[in-house]
Amino acid sequence: MKVSYLSLSEKRCNIQFYGCNFRCRACFADNEEHTEVTPEELSKKIKQFDVEEIMLAGGEPTIYKKEIIDLVKSCNTKTILSTNGYLVDGKFIREMEQSGLDEVHIDLKAYSQNLHEWYTGKSNKNVLKAIELLNNSNLDFEVITVFIPGIIDTEEIEKITDFLSRTNNTINYRIIRYVPVGNISRRPTKGEIKEAVTIAKKYLSVVTSSLEERRHPIKSFRVFV
Repeated sequence: MKVSYLSLSEKRCNIQFYGCNFRCRACFADNEEHTEVTPEELSKKIKQFDVEEIMLAGGEPTIYKKEIIDLVKSCNTKTILSTNGYLVDGKFIREMEQSGLDEVHIDLKAYSQNLHEWYTGKSNKNVLKAIELLNNSNLDFEVITVFIPGIIDTEEIEKITDFLSRTNNTINYRIIRYVPVGNISRRPTKGEIKEAVTIAKKYLSVVTSSLEERRHPIKSFRVFV
């Protein structure tokens, strides 16, 4: 599997995997450089540091399904998978449950089919199905949406949370502020995020936003094994 970088933030190890099956118009991932590693090599690297939590992100980690499962088993540390959900099916969910994975963060870009295809290049049908499957699994999970003014904003947030409430109104939902990449939009205001949270709470009982997150300095470095 290919890794772009590994970074540390307090007691968390963040791993960004190289490559993705989406082509998002506002992708922040660094896909210029990467290192080819095995799960065993990456696990050995992680164990050099005193971490209490591992975040698997990207890019898109699930393009390396088998390797991800092997890595989780090898690390034996609290592990969270951050995914766009497109490749998350019933078989992979069972494998994640058996591996000891602790939590899944699934990034629902948009509920409207045309908007999702325009933004990512892919249909969202698999993603919506993945959320329904995760809701019926033993895995803890939350759904995340990036608020992009004029594109994925309050109107789309309402559609997303309406869908989620029809699946389970206790699904954890988090709204993240868009950080401008390219020229597709601007950074949302705090007021816009607060309004989106208010709308989402009409449908779901657990709604948070990136406004509530504490920010910590991150020490980043490339992975060499």
